[in-house]
Amino acid sequence: MPKAGAFESRSPALTTPEDMSSEAALRHNAFVYESDDEYVARSAEFLKDGLEAGEGCIVADTRHGLAMMRDALGPDAERVAFIDVSSTYTRPAHAVATYYGAFLEQLRRAPSVRSVADVQVGPAPREWREWAGYEAITNVAYSHLPVWVLCAYDANGLPDPIVDAVWRTHPQVLSDGWHASDRFEDPRALLREFTPEPEPLPELRSFSAGEDLERFRELLARALVAEHVPEAKVLDMLVAGTEVAANAVRHGAGIEEVRVGRVEGRFVCEVVDRGGGFDDPMAGYLVPRDGTGSGLWVARHLAWRVESFRAPRGFTVRIWL
Repeated sequence: MPKAGAFESRSPALTTPEDMSSEAALRHNAFVYESDDEYVARSAEFLKDGLEAGEGCIVADTRHGLAMMRDALGPDAERVAFIDVSSTYTRPAHAVATYYGAFLEQLRRAPSVRSVADVQVGPAPREWREWAGYEAITNVAYSHLPVWVLCAYDANGLPDPIVDAVWRTHPQVLSDGWHASDRFEDPRALLREFTPEPEPLPELRSFSAGEDLERFRELLARALVAEHVPEAKVLDMLVAGTEVAANAVRHGAGIEEVRVGRVEGRFVCEVVDRGGGFDDPMAGYLVPRDGTGSGLWVARHLAWRVESFRAPRGFTVRIWL
């Protein structure tokens, strides 16, 4: 499998972080390492430089990685926030919310933040695309924050598609030194590429709720109960579904149809509206603020997956629980 040397040949221009200027507040870099010793030494140096400059610092890793970093930081560990990623990399929307909250917490006490995040990549190709998509989202989701994010990747056993995505989603990469990536691409275009086209689900059954959101919730609740969905998950779907349905009423010229059922063991709800829909693949991934709505953000945070696409019946938002 590719080692760090595979990264070196991708971008021969060597530079230093100080030479890299950007109008954006965010600095989103990758760090490719070959051993635990290299990971710990460089990460600790990166964070200690930040502490010396008065910056807030974060380490996100597995329990084993956090323990190694605490030892390496010594007394400085008391000034660093540690995030156990065992429950962070469940889905991109959850990771965005977790890191965004951690950044804001640090920014309450410091003018800027440094973060080392050891990226957890699953074994399935679909997961590779999903988390490569998350790296593309990162370039936009935190772009307005004074944060320097160093995404760490273990080169040993790293799949070739992830190697490729590292250079396409990070403006700079640290391996034997700092390299500017000449393969960095537009984050929204990349997210479109990494997001698979939704397939039709003919097994879903439909009902009509009109414009009445209360009736929509009642009919959706009946369907959830009929499918024996656990009570806690019922609430998640009711909230997520209502947010999507409300968007369809306000911005999508009304609800055309609602389709529900189980697919591959998961409860699915599709809300089909009469409008033209939207084309932004980042919709619902960006933390709500001025100019950014909250409906899809809530739905993505509560659901396992949210898909949007144009279908013969109308623009569709599909929610997987």
